[in-house]
This record gives sequence, C-alpha cells and structure tokens, in this order.
Amino acid sequence: MKHTFKYRANPTKTEEQWLFAETRHQKQLQNYMLQMRHQMWDYGSKSVSMYDQINHLKALRATTSHYSEHPQDMQVSTIKRVTAAYEHFQRRCKEGAKKKGYPKFKRSVRSLTWELRKYKRKTGERVRQNPIRETGTRYNRLKVPKLGEVKIRQHRPLIGDPKEVTLKKTARGWYVFIVCEVPDTVPCVPKSACGVDVGTHDFLTTSDGEKEENPRFYRTCEQKLIRLHRDLSRKQYRSKRWYKAKDALAKQYDIVACQRLDFIAKAVYKLFHHKDFDAVVAEKLKPRNMVKNRHLAKSIADASWGMFFKWCDWVAKRDGKYFHQVPPHHTSQTCSECCQKSPIKLKLSERVFHCKSCGLKLDRDHNAALNILHRAACALRGEVWDTILCETRNQLLQLACWS
Repeated sequence: MKHTFKYRANPTKTEEQWLFAETRHQKQLQNYMLQMRHQMWDYGSKSVSMYDQINHLKALRATTSHYSEHPQDMQVSTIKRVTAAYEHFQRRCKEGAKKKGYPKFKRSVRSLTWELRKYKRKTGERVRQNPIRETGTRYNRLKVPKLGEVKIRQHRPLIGDPKEVTLKKTARGWYVFIVCEVPDTVPCVPKSACGVDVGTHDFLTTSDGEKEENPRFYRTCEQKLIRLHRDLSRKQYRSKRWYKAKDALAKQYDIVACQRLDFIAKAVYKLFHHKDFDAVVAEKLKPRNMVKNRHLAKSIADASWGMFFKWCDWVAKRDGKYFHQVPPHHTSQTCSECCQKSPIKLKLSERVFHCKSCGLKLDRDHNAALNILHRAACALRGEVWDTILCETRNQLLQLACWS
C-alpha cells in the first residue's frame, strides 16, 4: 500500500521565484498536450496515447531550449496527469454518469510532481534514491531536479520505498508530499467491534454510548470569514491591497481545513487505538446528496462525514483493522431492543427515542449506533435486517460473526 508523508518546505526567495516559473511552464505544457489531444480527435478522429506525447516531448527537448531547460521528470508527470484526466473522463462516459467531466484547460498550476528514478547499486540491485539529505540540524534538504536542495522541516522519518515527490503551494506556504510504498499489514483477528452514528448535533456516537462533540470549525470563525470577504469586496480589483486581502481570506480558509483534518484524524485514531476497537461500522451515507437540503447543507459540509469515512477506511487498512459500512435506512427510527419501527417519524429536534412496544428509552444517536452494529452482524451472518435475531445483540456472538 502507499503511504504519503507531508513536510513543511522553506524555500528562499530565489528558489520560490524558480518554483513559480516552473509552475507556469508546467501549466503551459499541460494545456499544450491537452490541445494536441483535442485537435487530433477533432480533425482526424485519432486518439493520442501517453507514449506518443512523451516521444513528442523528447523531440521538443532536442530541438528547442524552451523545453530542455526544464526538468524532464516534471514534464513527464504533467503528461501522465493529462492522460489520467482522459482515462477518468472515458470511464465516466462508459458508466453513463450525468456529468462527464471533460478535461479543461488550466488557468494555474500550484504543484510540481516528479517520480524518483531507480539506480543500480554495485550489488546489481535497483533501488530508488532517497530524495531527502539529512544534515543533522533542524532543517534537512530536499533534492529538486534542476534547482538543487530546498530546506524542509522533516518532523518524522520516511518509511518504505519513496516513489513520487510533490511540491505544493498553499495559502500558508510550501509543502512536500512524498509517496512511499509500504508493505501491506496483515489483518488482525477481530476481538471487539463498535458501531458509529455520525450527526450534526454530536459529531459521532458509539454503540457504547460515548459521544464526540462537534467542533463546528466553520461556524466558529464564520463571522471572521464574513468580515474578510467584506474587506476583499471593498478593495480595488487586482491592486496590492486586494491581493493582501485575498491572501488573508485564503489563509483563514486553510486554517479551518487543517483544523477539521486534524480533528478527524485524531477521532479516527482514538476509535481504533485508544478505544482498542478492531472493527468499526458506520452508515453508508451520501453527503453529496444530503447537502442539497438548504437547511442543513452548511452543517453537513462543516462536519465533513465523507472525509471521516475515508480516514476510517485508510487507517483500518494501514493498521490491519476492519471498517464496514451498512445501509442507513431507518436506523434512527427502529428500536435496538425489539426491532420495531416507530410508527411516527422522529424529528431532528427529538433527541430521545421512546419505543412504544417494549418501553425502551434511549438516546437517539446511541440507539442508531446499536442498530448499525446489529445490522453489520446480520450482514456477516447472511441474515436479513427485518428478521434480526436476539443472538445478534449478544456481544460474544457478534465477535464470533466478525471472526
């Protein structure tokens, strides 16, 4: 599996100017290769492959200095990016998606990517060279083609075989992303399972009744963002103060995104390691469809459930755990004790579930988390949710289902 390491980069002003010039060149190259594909298909109905464009790039580098002055590895990665965009477009056409996503020309490029080449050792083994040179000081050095070495703050060592490096410009500076190939982790024998119900009132509620408060990072700084938007609208377009206000607004949005990512990463790590759950079960929600509700769109987007599910899936694969998703239908409207559906639909303001059949009174989200766990146990046993058995609510039999 692949593991990405992120570090902070501190280029000098001269190095930063070179990086900006290189991003402009990669943007022009990407648009040129995209235009070539358009013209070949419009005039001759011919498709251009990635290898055709790489061979064309070699001819350009041999004849003009405009292309030979720039790193070839970055140019090849740009061509691969164009090819990937076309492959995804063709896949969506075959699937019959409403939005095909035809590749468009880029106005700007904020990242530089290059693959690490293999070299042959004296023993005959072919390995990739480490892109980072350790100095023993606070800042190590990243080897950038045609530029030299750039300072980076390497707060943790690389693990695995490095394959690809990306330098990206964000609102708060430059960052380095190094993709490494790591051996797959052997899945463990599950000994404990947990159902998780996500929401807007509380971020998540486990089947044990524990809750994680919703931090609402966007709601907290919404007034500050409104003020920054107002300041930007009052500046003259593309003046010096307009660019300063634009950078301040982008930095604040980046801070909110980083806070949300840090919170989700810690919440997922807490479930799998601090709570020692070997299996986590959640609902298979579709946030893209749920944000169409104009009353809850901002709260759902602020919670970022899709990112939470992706992190659960990735951490489970990395650490040899399990993550499953079950259908979300009527998990909040069904009793977790007698499995009877409530005849009256509960409103979002009603936080307590009261079953009229067996008299169970339980927190709404806690009841839904129990139903999610029971539904996953039934799915593994090959049973149907409507005919759920009492054995599925027994913890020992649930663990037998997981194993």
